[in-house]
Amino acid sequence: GERIGSLAELASILPVQAIDPEVHRLVEEGPQERRRYLDWGVFHVEPNFVDHWRRYQKALRQRNAALKAGQAPSLVKAWNPELIEAGQRVAAFRETYLDRLRPHVAAVGTRLLGVPVDLGLHRGWAADQSLEEAVEAAWGRDMERGVTHVGPHRADLTIRVGGEIARDRVSRGQQKLTASALLLGQLRCDAEQGSEIAGLLVDDPAAELDSGNLERLLTEVLDLPAQLFVTALDAHNPSIQGLPKGHMFHVEHGVLTRLI
Repeated sequence: GERIGSLAELASILPVQAIDPEVHRLVEEGPQERRRYLDWGVFHVEPNFVDHWRRYQKALRQRNAALKAGQAPSLVKAWNPELIEAGQRVAAFRETYLDRLRPHVAAVGTRLLGVPVDLGLHRGWAADQSLEEAVEAAWGRDMERGVTHVGPHRADLTIRVGGEIARDRVSRGQQKLTASALLLGQLRCDAEQGSEIAGLLVDDPAAELDSGNLERLLTEVLDLPAQLFVTALDAHNPSIQGLPKGHMFHVEHGVLTRLI
């Protein structure tokens, strides 16, 4: 009965993840998807993370605006202390969380793919530099191109399956299982760290998977400490048939009808 003031507040009450036909994008596409995945997990176990993330995003927007407007170097660099301080905190939260996440993802990956899924993190600047040093070293490029080149906004996860870069595993089914291992491992990790009971949305899990891989995925999904919602095009879909009995609903022309 209470009014929710922000999406962050709503998300903290009911964490929701989804395995859908686009889940392979977590492996296949650019770093933005993987940063979002990582920050989702940190957000749900580190109460202070979102404040530092917002501070960093604000400083980054203001600094980039000053760069694009061609403002004096002193006005651009006025945002450096806030950018660096908040950025260091964001990166530290991510690294700490990733250390907790790795064994869960590796274990789920082994059960789904037969080999572990290993995660690494590029912070968004050179490993042998502090963020302050990296920002200073990138000053010339920043001024020339009107954008901030280093920082947590340039971070990326590396995903390896059996020691190989996951993106190089061309099978869409393999990519789906790899991305699913990341999401399911994350839900296990966050539950262990005290996050609220999550909701897992699974849309047509049989897509792109043979019967053996589907069975392994459903076994893993059903063992999660999460509320499960599975959708499929019809009641005879193997995604539905492989599940234990629960409430079943039918949607037609926007009308929801409970069948069981």
